Amino acid sequence: MSIDWKQQTVIITGAYGGLGKELCYSLDKLGANLIITGRDNDKLQQLKTNLSNCTILTGDVNSEEFISELLALTITQKSKGHILINNAGINSAAFLTEQSSDEIKAQLDVNLLAPIMLSKVLLPWLKSAKVGRIINIGSTFGAIGYPGFSLYSASKFGLRGFSQALNRELSDTSVSVQYLAPRAIATSINSDKVNELNAKLKNSVDKPEDIVPQIIKAIEKNKSEKFFGFPEKLFAKINALFPSVVSKAIKKEHKTIKQTLSK
Repeated sequence: MSIDWKQQTVIITGAYGGLGKELCYSLDKLGANLIITGRDNDKLQQLKTNLSNCTILTGDVNSEEFISELLALTITQKSKGHILINNAGINSAAFLTEQSSDEIKAQLDVNLLAPIMLSKVLLPWLKSAKVGRIINIGSTFGAIGYPGFSLYSASKFGLRGFSQALNRELSDTSVSVQYLAPRAIATSINSDKVNELNAKLKNSVDKPEDIVPQIIKAIEKNKSEKFFGFPEKLFAKINALFPSVVSKAIKKEHKTIKQTLSK
């Protein structure tokens, strides 16, 4: 199903990150009306100068005040299509024993709880349009539990399950939910240690400008779930059917992973 982007109001969380910024640029070129959000007002203002039609909202996606302000802002935004892109995410890569309580809570709050709460609060606005969409940006690690990324995997597995269940809940409405899962992307979400690990394991890392056109295409086709990148998307399917096969393959990398990510 094609989308007339000029008739869409799109909320993008985590807008000035690598993937978020490229989404903003691409959707702006397509003519969408954007509401961009993030915690750093200066970065949002700088991003806005390069966009033709956008509104900014500064705040923490887990803040009740932010959610209330976003809800109030949507009341003034009317168009044929309403889209929420839950893109904000963080990743503190380390083995569980080396994760602090704050790091554990932060990853689950930003990556999982925030998309759930935003989806709930904004559902009336999404339903008020002819077509509403919730786009949850996931990860290959939402299908493959990977050592050193147990919390990130937990949050993305959870987001994937939430997306699937909510999409089925809303099957009798004009709103659909999509879980779109890139593999590793060259953005600031990756620490130096993660970048070092990807280099050692020779993992493919996509540039945001290469993956965003694929994400937009998947949104236009209303794919309820899609993984990007080969062979990662194949491994995701294999892990669902034969997890022990994937476990054996990853075990060969365990020493490298542990030594590289160790604090």
